Amino acid sequence: MSQPFSCPHCGAHDYSIILTGCDVAGATLQEDFAWNAGRGEYSSGGTVILSSESVENEGGSAVCLQCEKDVSEAVAEYEKQQEG
Repeated sequence: MSQPFSCPHCGAHDYSIILTGCDVAGATLQEDFAWNAGRGEYSSGGTVILSSESVENEGGSAVCLQCEKDVSEAVAEYEKQQEG
């Protein structure tokens, strides 16, 4: 069994990958709306891709969900280790 990724800055295991310049085909999207009583309107937390036929992107980065630092290189190294 493999070991989880660990952030080199804080040791946390969870991260988010942010892709930029995406072209998405055949996608199913989800967008959640929550009532904001102070503003008297609904607000969205953004759109999530649930599934797609293909995703092409120009670039991306990985961010630790705990300390919010860039962990792109560490995640890439972790993924290489998992393949081998």
